[in-house]
Amino acid sequence: MNTIRNLRFTRAAGRQCLRFCSKGCDDSKKCTEIRAKNICSQEPKADKKPEKKNTECDAKKKATLIEGDGVGCELIQSLRTVFEAAKVPIEWELIPKITSTGSHKVSRELLESLKRNKVGIKGPITDPLWMKDLRKRFDLFAYTAVCRNMEGQDNPYGKLNCVVIRDMMEGEYSGIEHDVVPGVLQSIKVSTAAGARRIAKYVFEYATEFDRKKITVAHKANIMRMTDGNFLKQMRKVASKHMNERMFEERYMDTACLNLIMKPETNDVLVSSSMYGDVLVMMASSITGSKAMCPGYGVSPHGRLYDTLNKSNDHLVGKDQINPTGMLFSGVLMLRRMKLFNHALSISCAIKSVYKETDVRTADIGGKAKCSEFTNASLYIFIDIAYYKLNFRPINFHCCFSA
Repeated sequence: MNTIRNLRFTRAAGRQCLRFCSKGCDDSKKCTEIRAKNICSQEPKADKKPEKKNTECDAKKKATLIEGDGVGCELIQSLRTVFEAAKVPIEWELIPKITSTGSHKVSRELLESLKRNKVGIKGPITDPLWMKDLRKRFDLFAYTAVCRNMEGQDNPYGKLNCVVIRDMMEGEYSGIEHDVVPGVLQSIKVSTAAGARRIAKYVFEYATEFDRKKITVAHKANIMRMTDGNFLKQMRKVASKHMNERMFEERYMDTACLNLIMKPETNDVLVSSSMYGDVLVMMASSITGSKAMCPGYGVSPHGRLYDTLNKSNDHLVGKDQINPTGMLFSGVLMLRRMKLFNHALSISCAIKSVYKETDVRTADIGGKAKCSEFTNASLYIFIDIAYYKLNFRPINFHCCFSA
């Protein structure tokens, strides 16, 4: 069992002495602004007229849930446990049959659920043909990975707070391969003006929404002048409309990788085609300590599909050893998308406080804690956060996790 450090409290008199040691940041101010009026379970005082309920509590919102393969069940269980404790007004639409009978195709029930709810979250999937069909039929054209160091979790590289956005439809991952002649194989890299332009527009819309100042496009247009050249051309066109608000720079892929390792703090938004982006995502997530630390989601005109960078990890199934951090933060991002901001903020603060205030770590980042122990540590802190909100106690929580 891991020991708790720097988390000082006494349970006497209803947990009156909880103190978080934090210098704070811009985002942490938001945590202190959460009041009891935003908590669904709060009852109005007898000498006052009942107030109108918070709109976040009026009705449950639906989200599609896919448990996935391998450790997916354990990750989803951790997420549902935290959501239940936080009293998140969400109704899960669990789709048990995600594959059409006798094929690698996405089931009609799942596709209809995703389009109807517009948000979903999934565990890891091992079937690449199923994932390819999902990307095509749900039109998942971009993947967004949020990679950020946790205060309290050491790493040898330095501070990182960046977002990697990559293409999911074109580039090297188009999946078009064939034999030219016996012994000679060919893979076709597809790049269309419409596809690259759609990625570019999303990148700058994202940067505007979340106030990201610098966008770096990673490419190899010096070698692949037509395909990467097309991607770069469309990025330049869209960037020209945002020159007064956003800094735009171009880097060769190898230089972008070097800069990510040597100067991680200088990266803000990294964007590239499919395979380059996959490399950048793995590098950035590793700098944070583990790819299991980072949340992400696929972007479609029909909605968002959230997940984590965890693979199925079949060797860990049933051992309660998987790191649920990325999945929990994916849930936070999903709640923000659903405009359940207070619930997202509270859960985010609790998870970040586990890293800041405790020694609870899973094996992938050098600890001995189990998945369930990390989940319980988050609940342990969340309960005290809720207590302070309900009693109007001002407190500086740690920076909430946002994109």
